[in-house]
Amino acid sequence: MRRLLLMSSCVALLGLSLVFGNRLQPSSTPNAVEVGVLAEENWGQLVPEGKEVDAIYGDIVLRNGHLTAVIAQPKATRHANMTTKDVGGCLIDLTARDAQSDQLAAFYPGKKGAIYQSVAIGAGEGTVTTGDNTVSAAQGMVIVSAPGSAEKPEITTKYALGRADEFLSVTTVYRNIGNTALTISLEDDFRADGGKEDMPRSPNGTADSFWLHDRFWGQAYVLEADSRKLQLNSDARTSQIRYVDDAGESKLSIPPGESVTLTRRLYAGASRLDVAAAQHRRAKAAVTPVELEFINAKNTPLRQSQVEFTTTKGLYGNATTNADGRIKTALPPGDYALNVSVAGQAVGKDLKLQVGASPLTNQTVKVDGYDFGRVTAAITDANGGAIPCKVELIPQAADVKLNFGPETADFAVRNVRYTPNGEFTQELPPGKYDVTISHGPEFDAVFTEIEIKPYAPTPLSAKLHRTVDTKGWISSDFHSHASPSGDNSSSQLGRVLNLVCEHIEFAPCTEHNRVTTYQPHIDRLKIGKFISSVEGMELTGTPLPLNHQNAFPMKFTPRTQDGGGPTPAANVEEQIERLALWDSRSEKLVQVNHPDLGWMFYDKDGDGMPDAGNERAFPFMDVMEIHPIQNALDLAPFAKIGGGGQGFHNTVFRWLQLLNQGFRIYGVVNTDAHYNFHGSGSLRNWIQSPTDEPSEIKYMDMVHAAEQGRTVMSNGPFLEVWASETGGTKSVTAGQDLSAGSKKVTLTVKAQCPNWIDLDRMFVLVNGRIHPQHSYFREQHPDVFRSGNVKIDRKLELTLDRDAHIIVVVGDIGSDLSKVLGSTDGKMPATALTNPIFVDVDGNGFQPNKDTLDAPLPVKYDAAKK
Repeated sequence: MRRLLLMSSCVALLGLSLVFGNRLQPSSTPNAVEVGVLAEENWGQLVPEGKEVDAIYGDIVLRNGHLTAVIAQPKATRHANMTTKDVGGCLIDLTARDAQSDQLAAFYPGKKGAIYQSVAIGAGEGTVTTGDNTVSAAQGMVIVSAPGSAEKPEITTKYALGRADEFLSVTTVYRNIGNTALTISLEDDFRADGGKEDMPRSPNGTADSFWLHDRFWGQAYVLEADSRKLQLNSDARTSQIRYVDDAGESKLSIPPGESVTLTRRLYAGASRLDVAAAQHRRAKAAVTPVELEFINAKNTPLRQSQVEFTTTKGLYGNATTNADGRIKTALPPGDYALNVSVAGQAVGKDLKLQVGASPLTNQTVKVDGYDFGRVTAAITDANGGAIPCKVELIPQAADVKLNFGPETADFAVRNVRYTPNGEFTQELPPGKYDVTISHGPEFDAVFTEIEIKPYAPTPLSAKLHRTVDTKGWISSDFHSHASPSGDNSSSQLGRVLNLVCEHIEFAPCTEHNRVTTYQPHIDRLKIGKFISSVEGMELTGTPLPLNHQNAFPMKFTPRTQDGGGPTPAANVEEQIERLALWDSRSEKLVQVNHPDLGWMFYDKDGDGMPDAGNERAFPFMDVMEIHPIQNALDLAPFAKIGGGGQGFHNTVFRWLQLLNQGFRIYGVVNTDAHYNFHGSGSLRNWIQSPTDEPSEIKYMDMVHAAEQGRTVMSNGPFLEVWASETGGTKSVTAGQDLSAGSKKVTLTVKAQCPNWIDLDRMFVLVNGRIHPQHSYFREQHPDVFRSGNVKIDRKLELTLDRDAHIIVVVGDIGSDLSKVLGSTDGKMPATALTNPIFVDVDGNGFQPNKDTLDAPLPVKYDAAKK
């Protein structure tokens, strides 16, 4: 018999993990319950799978043959991610063992009012007893407790799992330890982020149970309670659940010395059908094992098809066919109508299914409406080698709307396929399709048409030619996100695939408030030849949206809180200093993200009155984001952003003002991508690099180049600018200093584009103002602009009257990039600009001119517009 131990703190809990070898497991029964405190020795064995798994060392796993549950260690500092906070003692991961795909962010028993501080765990062959708690031989449990006071009850929550249970039992006891009656409300929060998912959930109102089903990622949950109905109020993230009596009341009074108990059951399965079947089995209601095979008229299985099961009472549930076109589940006896869809297209309606008392084995369901053909892609580089790429398929028929998967998906996202090696097969409805094949702006895109015939294969072959010469420069994106950030639910594998298919060659991992890595995904996809990465983070504090900074490289401590990274602060100065000095003052690039430059530099308190700004932060800033990049083509102090025309500072213009005041903080542009549908690729920085091979990149070379401003910012065009004193031999590029005692400077400007980008505008900025002799439009200066891939190749002569920083801007004012970058991110004109070259004409070092460019220095935008 094993013991059930009570620990008063999480430190003691970790001590227990050492005593019991990190695992408490009955040995006599192969299907027994297991309880384990996560540590290095048992991690690979106990941690479940799924893109929403948030377990770390010290959390507790409770599992049997059906379910795996993870309860967060009860520490005040335990957060699942940036937005799922205060999870100590809460359920943070739950998935079926035979369909592992955790989609739970957190289940908060007692909402967030319970501050759990101690834990007891136990499992064993014999009876396990401690105090008033007794666990049978076939059961494991984790008990977390929150202390009470005269004003609030003591709260104890027990997570229990029996050997054969298909549900996790969650029992909360509220005990009044005071001398007067306490009123409580029986409430929980269930968080699963569904904003961009195919994730229906119970409608708001009162119901016998709560359900949620992520139909794409393949996990469903049901929550029910003893003797009470559930009053539901959900948004896209959180379902607030009140447990009400027959009068609809969740509140009740607890006399001194007495307690109230609430027991719920949480089910998990691959589909709503599976969790409903588990509910029926617990209630001793009849369900019949069913195995269905969905085939078309040619006996081809319908893979990854959505099947809706309805009865005379309405929708019963949904399930997805597997790679063999099968669904294996259990259904109550009765008559069902099945509706089938594939890739967003309805292919079968009201197909009849009769379920009796006898099992249905290998039952065939004919779906004659499924006449899809398939496209088989074989895309290579110019030499016939494998190449990652993005393929967008646009049906020519208006009534065909493709939807391979949600914007959080990986290989197939809405109507886009991402492939790490140029190969894929995709089933498609018959018809003609416009196809765009691309690999970022250094490669010509292929625009073609295919026709899919019913039931037939169609080849798609193409060669992607690299027509833009970027020798000496590496393409990068310093700011990307996926589900570990907590403000989105995208697959991180999909993020890495998105990056490499858009020809991002260097991409630090920068999840919110968590140091982590892309390397396992790079290894899995076998794309190390094409992309390099390093561990980093985005530290996000308050006030928002000002207090965001990225940093890399960061020391990654796997499976620990925040990956070993620093915690946010409530002000910019404290937070950026903490980040910059983290890891024993190690060298790292510190990037200021999407700043309001008025608030940051001239209006610390945000009251609209100029002040010294967040001046303690300035020395730690290496680079700052200055997008939207297209605002470089219209240098007004304010700009419109977003589809609704929301106003904001023109960050490019405000950055030019800062440069004139003497700040040498270089510009970068990044996508800040959160979702995987054309998410990465629309912004990039070309960084000067000693190697052109991503596999040979040394991340500190990238850090040093960015710190020195040797970067070019772009949403597509590749712009290279070199400056020399006229007649001299020394040339410098973006971010560097040039001495020109003659006051004469020669610029060598070369701009290249693939076949899907053009240029019709170029100008030179001298101390933030357009040089009147070097402002070019294609219509007025056709000799400046070329056809072909090299759009501009010019030498420009400048005569300066004082020290100056020089920036070159190119663009294509009259068009956008949507034909390759998508209808959202691509709705902007092609634009590129360099970081400044600093020219000293009098030999005493570069001196800023203090020009504010005919506009006052900014304050916080919200205050400024008043």
